[in-house]
Amino acid sequence: MEASNKSQVMLRAFSSRNFRLYYTGQAISLIGTSMTQVATSWLVYRLTDSAWLLGLVGFASQIPTLVLIPLGGIIAVRWNRHQILGMLQSLALTWLALSGTINIQCIAILGVL
Repeated sequence: MEASNKSQVMLRAFSSRNFRLYYTGQAISLIGTSMTQVATSWLVYRLTDSAWLLGLVGFASQIPTLVLIPLGGIIAVRWNRHQILGMLQSLALTWLALSGTINIQCIAILGVL
């Protein structure tokens, strides 16, 4: 198979409008999630200068994933609100940081939620 035919086959899914919408939405969501994780880590380290607290907050934010992984399929089918909750979490983090009321406890609680 020629290189041009391979690329045509690989990009065939993008001819579907629904796939393009899905792909774009997932890309935006992933970028937002990554930005939130980096900003949270940066904020924790800046507030505390403690690598230990940085690790603790990072671990705390992964607890829901560890607990929900076994039930993930059921939850994903029946309750598709993950992206909205993630957006609200990011907005709360932004509001607390801009208002100057952010502290390590708030960041850890938002990470667990």
